[in-house]
Amino acid sequence: MAVDAKTLDDISEKIAAGFKMLGGVKMGAEAQIQNIVEGALSHFDVVTHERMEVQEAMLRKAREDLQIMEARIAKLEAQLKG
Repeated sequence: MAVDAKTLDDISEKIAAGFKMLGGVKMGAEAQIQNIVEGALSHFDVVTHERMEVQEAMLRKAREDLQIMEARIAKLEAQLKG
């Protein structure tokens, strides 16, 4: 069976149109899923990644300050004993 170029062009155009449609559906579905997840997460006590990084930095600083104070206290206690 011989297939002419016009038939192949028609088939390829239909396939290309199908892929374009699927791409649009995919983007729409991703947007809907993102909205659903964001809505669900808004009901929970969650923090953003950036906020978590800020909290980690604050905790590191507090630990450093605590180590400095512990060293100072140990030095003062040694002076009182001596």
